[in-house]
Amino acid sequence: FWFGAHMAAEMGVPWVAFWTAAPCSISLHMYTDVVRSTLKGKEENGDETLNFIPGMSAIRAKDLPAGIVHGKLEAPFNIMVHKMGQTLPRATALAINSFEEINPAITNDLKSKQKMVLNIGPFDLAWPPKSFSDESGCIPWLDSHEKASVAYLSFGSLLTPPPNELIALAEALETQRVPFLWSFRDSSKLQLLEGFLERTSTLGKVVPWTPQLQVLEHPSVGVFITHAGWNSVSESIAGGVPMICRPFF
Repeated sequence: FWFGAHMAAEMGVPWVAFWTAAPCSISLHMYTDVVRSTLKGKEENGDETLNFIPGMSAIRAKDLPAGIVHGKLEAPFNIMVHKMGQTLPRATALAINSFEEINPAITNDLKSKQKMVLNIGPFDLAWPPKSFSDESGCIPWLDSHEKASVAYLSFGSLLTPPPNELIALAEALETQRVPFLWSFRDSSKLQLLEGFLERTSTLGKVVPWTPQLQVLEHPSVGVFITHAGWNSVSESIAGGVPMICRPFF
């Protein structure tokens, strides 16, 4: 966090900032003031692109998370990440859970602004193998399927797609007869899939939690339908699994 810079300065020690999310997000926080001044008066036109930021020419103003040009700019969290972006150039080094090749334009731009940029991800490849819990029997279930034949669905632990999207997904899986493993954490919305669960009981598996890293490393998984959270994206890249992304943030 930004106040770490002040603590390090007072103690006379180096300050190494560590960013666990995507490099594009930290770049955006560093450019927040530029974005606000450039898009001032154009906020209503959400199709304005960030072509003035390296590596972000395809990003539209309406794609930006709340707190950059719209939403509650004075909310405590938004103030915190804004100050962090302003303070980062003072860091001795910026470590990111990413790798050089994912977006060279953003990486090179960050390097031009920071004293040192260390791409030390994906973490999944650096961690030693560890035991995992699989109470729902996901791995044995995957073992019974052919290579790259299963669609794995998970939208993270915070949000669930709106009802119309859930129903459309269920209908597509059932109609196409695609074997699927679905990590469905919001039990309150399971009633939306009433009938679907019974009709696809031999085709798919719906569970409240999966050992995701192990699932994405399994040869039976052919595609990952995801909310595109950075952990999920990096784990899928590490596992070599193609993604269909439905971002929420």
